[in-house]
Amino acid sequence: MVKNLKKISLSLLLIVISIILVSTKLVVKANDATGEVQMLHELDPSSNFFTQVQDKTLIDIVDKREELILDGYEKICENSNLELYFKEATCGIAIFDKQNGYTWYSTNPNMDDYDLSSAIRQKIESGVTIEYYFVDSKKAIKSAELYYTATEVDRLKNEKQIGSCKMTKVNNGMNLAINFANYGISFTVQVRLNGANLEVNVPSSSIKEVTVGGRLDPKDYKLKSIILFPYLGSQNYLINGYSFIPDGSGALIRYNDHISTTAYIKKLYGDDYGFTDATSKEHIKDNGVLGLPIYGVNHGYNQAAFLCEVKSGIGSVELHAYPYMYASPFNTTFFKYYARDTFVVQLSNKSMQLLNDIPYPSDYSLSYTFLNNQNANYVGMANYYRGVLGLDNINTSNTNIPLRLELLGIDYKPGLFGRNYVKMTSYSDALDIINDLEASNVLDFNITYLGWNSGGFYKKSATNAKASIILGGKKKLNQLTTYLNDHNYDIDYTVNPFIISNYGTGAKNVKRIGLAPFEANQKSSLEQRGYLILPSELASIITKKDKKYNKLNIDALNIDSLNYAYSYRYNSEATYRNEMIGEVVNELEKLDNYKLSTSRPNNYVLKYLTNYYDAHYESNKFIYETDSVPFMSILLSGYINQFMPNINYVSDYDLAVLRMIEYNLYPSFIITKEEAYDLRYTNYEYLNSTQYALWKDLIVKMYSKTNDALKYVIGAKMISHEYVLGGVSKCSYSNGVTIYVNYNNHDVNINDISLAPYSYLVKGGN
Repeated sequence: MVKNLKKISLSLLLIVISIILVSTKLVVKANDATGEVQMLHELDPSSNFFTQVQDKTLIDIVDKREELILDGYEKICENSNLELYFKEATCGIAIFDKQNGYTWYSTNPNMDDYDLSSAIRQKIESGVTIEYYFVDSKKAIKSAELYYTATEVDRLKNEKQIGSCKMTKVNNGMNLAINFANYGISFTVQVRLNGANLEVNVPSSSIKEVTVGGRLDPKDYKLKSIILFPYLGSQNYLINGYSFIPDGSGALIRYNDHISTTAYIKKLYGDDYGFTDATSKEHIKDNGVLGLPIYGVNHGYNQAAFLCEVKSGIGSVELHAYPYMYASPFNTTFFKYYARDTFVVQLSNKSMQLLNDIPYPSDYSLSYTFLNNQNANYVGMANYYRGVLGLDNINTSNTNIPLRLELLGIDYKPGLFGRNYVKMTSYSDALDIINDLEASNVLDFNITYLGWNSGGFYKKSATNAKASIILGGKKKLNQLTTYLNDHNYDIDYTVNPFIISNYGTGAKNVKRIGLAPFEANQKSSLEQRGYLILPSELASIITKKDKKYNKLNIDALNIDSLNYAYSYRYNSEATYRNEMIGEVVNELEKLDNYKLSTSRPNNYVLKYLTNYYDAHYESNKFIYETDSVPFMSILLSGYINQFMPNINYVSDYDLAVLRMIEYNLYPSFIITKEEAYDLRYTNYEYLNSTQYALWKDLIVKMYSKTNDALKYVIGAKMISHEYVLGGVSKCSYSNGVTIYVNYNNHDVNINDISLAPYSYLVKGGN
């Protein structure tokens, strides 16, 4: 009897220990998990949808410091990482990286090998370029470009330099007093070494504009833009290298000899609609907003690279990346800073184009971080920038990835006596859908409820904190949230505190810089226009409803339109985009009681997020982009959950599975209980296929395949990414797991790894 009791006690103890081990397990061991998809067509691994196999050719690294002195450069300063050199004749710089012995020039050192016109040569050599505004003979505002090394011919046919520079040495660097005297424009460029960084700054207070000419012909030139060291790191196909740009998921422009007639020129955070009209271009593919203020340059295989980041002036910056022969025989990438913009004031019978009186009240600062050895690539750039953003690790004990379901609750259509509401997914319907998917082995959820509240999403209802009676009322909503909380599933509720349907009548609407009402385009078949309100109201609009949200057990919000960045006027006072971004950050700091999510956020929002929706899974694949790379996945894996765009509108489901596994993205669908036909004449008429019954099988299939691979890397950082063969990716994670994906239609063998066509393999783990 005693022995039997001991056996029973021992058995119970083992069971308890097993339960504890299972419940506290943080990492699942892969044990060579594999899976395949059934691709219906052959893929081309050489296309820029993929990353290309890395060219491992090394560049020659020779100590150039003696040559720099002979070429007219002066050594300014040094620290344990870098040496800074300056050439007065061109206002150019050179940086010697002590860690790898590589020299970076702000011009191309091989220009003599090319037959360049004097104008192009001077432009490439110039360390400083500006654009300026002037009024022509017809009183129209025009602009033109000047570069520091440009010359003009006076009446005696003697060439003279347009720009002048006075250099003053200071601790860890120098100050450059730049003066385009003939145009009355001057400013100071501060250049400093700080560890492995080169920091460049133009204080806004240093920008001066004076009238030039005589009393009979005075000319008032106004500064439009400043470009600093635009050819820093410029090279071409003669070396192994590339430019990285944060386009889509991330893109490389490898140095090759393909002549390009187009280039990547894009305003950071999109156009500033405080100045520029938002035009509807529904026939043109939306290529997204440039949301990271960075670019990178690589020379040689794991040898030398730098990452350039805009530190201030981010609201007024444009990224330029020039492929081979677009503007010269050299690939180059740089930022252009806009000091001011034009805007239009609409009068009663005509319109008038104006300039803002003074340059934007923001310094323009860049930081170049020099990377070497194993960090001299796009992975090293992402790893470094992650630290700059200060992202925190995900605190999770989940052993399965979440499936995101964006559920549409109610919407409305015009009726004879107002709005007729259409119920698409009630609170009980939502719970039924979740239970049905649980029975089909979907193991975790992230629910986004759109149109969840009384009145739905549009009109004045976007931040309404009342449960919809039509959807089941407070009782049914609490039943849904309680169930989700008890099962450790996530749910957030979509709100939009930036846009309202009414103008005036007590609403804190903002105006455009030209004093016109500030309208915003909305993706809706009915309410296509809304009005923007003060960004500084973001937090208060939400927090004043804290008690109502608490009663509904709501502590997570999906904030729509959070990536808006614009200049505006309120009570006639101008607030420029730099300041507006600061206001948004300040408001997000006040919402620490809520878990926040949004779609395709800009960099300054990332540290406040739990979920990143509609993540890019490729670059925009412009013809000059040679590779799509998972830069965002490297940056955010282990920190923020990233979800695919709703797969209802992805054309190739099997390819999407493989790409989600490679990029560590989670599946997402937009779903309704009722038929999408019921959305006819509503705001969401464009959602043409959403009924759960039609999508269930695909949801289960795609979740199962994706979860079978990605459950092994939940909470882990992606620490490397490469293509080991054409169409074969390899991603390594911080927990020791490596995931291979084969996009080819044939078997692949790599060392001891065998991959079937269109398959993945998960190896390793703790």
